Amino acid sequence: MWPAKVQRQFDIAQAVGNDALENVFHAPYSKLLNTLFPVDTDFTVIPNFQEINSAKGADYLVTFEIFLENRPVFVLELKHEKDFSIKSKRSAADDQLRGRLGDLIDTCPLPVLHGASAFGTKFCFYSITKAGLVLPEHTPASLEYMIDTAPVDRWNCDILTDEGEAELRRIVEVITTECAQLPQ
Repeated sequence: MWPAKVQRQFDIAQAVGNDALENVFHAPYSKLLNTLFPVDTDFTVIPNFQEINSAKGADYLVTFEIFLENRPVFVLELKHEKDFSIKSKRSAADDQLRGRLGDLIDTCPLPVLHGASAFGTKFCFYSITKAGLVLPEHTPASLEYMIDTAPVDRWNCDILTDEGEAELRRIVEVITTECAQLPQ
């Protein structure tokens, strides 16, 4: 179970009528990631916000990148929960995270860089190896047929369920264990 202060932030974000902040999930994810990667360690949680008029599009919310000192070890891209049902938004989210992992893999100190795409509390976990293999496998588009290149069931993990929490904690444990084994 997530700590009460983390769960409370998610409860606030999901409250009916909570429209004081357009990006209500920034606070709970910031608190969650700083719980998993504490501030008194060599890990740093860095939020990266979309620039106005950026080529990445208005639907891009925020990326939280976790660094070990100055090297990336985990990336979380957060999207509007309301956009989850839109195929093109899921496809863009999938492409953006794959691209960001590809940008960062060469500077990652680990053999695998982990990431996640989130629409609200729905997660899809990703990984990329130094050889460039990205999982889950990419679904190619078709020139003749409309294909859902980022199907809904790819985001099969809810971070507020026991299973979702366990999976995120497992990935964080892999990251922290591998980081602890790096030469100083």
